[in-house]
Amino acid sequence: MVEWKPPTLDRLAELYVAEPDPAAREAMARCVEAINRRLAADPWSPGESRGPNRRVWFHPPLLVIYDLPPGGGVVVIHVNRTKGDPPA
Repeated sequence: MVEWKPPTLDRLAELYVAEPDPAAREAMARCVEAINRRLAADPWSPGESRGPNRRVWFHPPLLVIYDLPPGGGVVVIHVNRTKGDPPA
């Protein structure tokens, strides 16, 4: 299960609303769906380690920082836009 902390969801909403381009907003929505699927299936593979149970994953147009608690699951603790244009 992938849990997004409330402040992280708030930040995601801010990024989405601030994006004036509808195509870029759609890219963000698809990115979130892909992130959730991948983290639910195999959270240890994507991204880079930032400590024993923390990882950062650049998945344009977003980046996420997430924790992998010892009891299982995934907790997304930060989200932001990546720099540059999202892939086509």
